[in-house]
Parts: sequence; structure tokens; C-alpha cells
Amino acid sequence: MDELRKAMRSVAGDAAVCGRIIHSVYGLGGTADGESRHEVFRAYLDTAGSVRFERVAE
Repeated sequence: MDELRKAMRSVAGDAAVCGRIIHSVYGLGGTADGESRHEVFRAYLDTAGSVRFERVAE
């Protein structure tokens, strides 16, 4: 979360900034499965420069 927060704050002020944190699980074969990824958090940069995190319901 801290790395995402730093990256979002470093973007130019005129740009609309949003981000997300995704949880990925890989099977024994080591390849990504379409159902093994789900979004955990969404993040938004408000006008004051604060990053707001919103937990995504499953």
C-alpha cells in the first residue's frame, strides 16, 4: 500500500489517478489462472493529495 501511495502522489497534479491492489494465486503449474486473481483494494487520489483506499467486497 505504501508503494502504491508513493507512486500515486508522484503523478502530475492534472491527471486523474486511480490504482488497485490485486491478490493473485498460482497453481502448481506456475501459470496464471483466470479465477486466481481478485481485486482487494481500489485507491483514489483526492484533490488534497491524500490517497483514499476502498476495500472491494467479494
